Amino acid sequence: MGPPERGGYPRSGPRASRALADVESLRQQSPVDWRESIRKRIKAGRARQALWVRAIDVVRLLPSGEGRALLWTRLVHGGEVHQTTPFTTEERYPDLFDLSATLAPGAARILSFGCSTGEELEAIRRRFPKAEIVGAEINPRSRRIAARRVNGDAGTTVVSPKEIQGSFNLIFALAVLQRKPHSIEELGLDDISSHYPFALFDATVTEFSSRLRKRGLLCVINAQYRVEDSSVAKLLQPIAASPAMTAPLFGPDGKRMCQAIAKTFFRKRS
Repeated sequence: MGPPERGGYPRSGPRASRALADVESLRQQSPVDWRESIRKRIKAGRARQALWVRAIDVVRLLPSGEGRALLWTRLVHGGEVHQTTPFTTEERYPDLFDLSATLAPGAARILSFGCSTGEELEAIRRRFPKAEIVGAEINPRSRRIAARRVNGDAGTTVVSPKEIQGSFNLIFALAVLQRKPHSIEELGLDDISSHYPFALFDATVTEFSSRLRKRGLLCVINAQYRVEDSSVAKLLQPIAASPAMTAPLFGPDGKRMCQAIAKTFFRKRS
């Protein structure tokens, strides 16, 4: 038998077949392993908020108008941003809207905080045909879309959060007082204080309380903190009939709470 080929592999025979099979297996599996390794590294880097992962996230946002608007919002209003995604649907919480109409049927002035692209405003209008409705949205692109959506409704306006004026009978904050909840769960974080500090949540709920009229109604759902833990909790009476909000919930220290439950509707005490 002649000498083996360069690299130690014969031209033919069982050893050659096995070698070719090994090479083919590596060729097929290595990209998968490589992608999995990169995914794990990115996940670990995101958990510790590594700068290189932040850079990747920025690059991912650049191709689309929605992504660039989100990036602009983060850069300009970073310390004020709660939820970062503009995702919404028109009848996202029909039971909550119906219950709010039962609890506050005569609401004359309503605030939708974080109204995104305005679908929520239309759902509220169906329940409150005579009310003045104000939608507040920090993302400029979403705000423009929302304004166009309700352009034919003279009783509805869309403003930035800093432009909110006056008091309200009813305030909605639906899936707004949170930040990247899916990423938090994917990373398995038990402390979100550096990602979404309680102080921002607390300041916003305090602002809501100051703008609620006597006996006014506050509705908060899909938040990462509880209104019951806020600085103004004693001014807001939980409504027993309101749906419960469950995990994942975090305490004022940012730590994950076990088996915690929160109310979603609150009445301002007179």
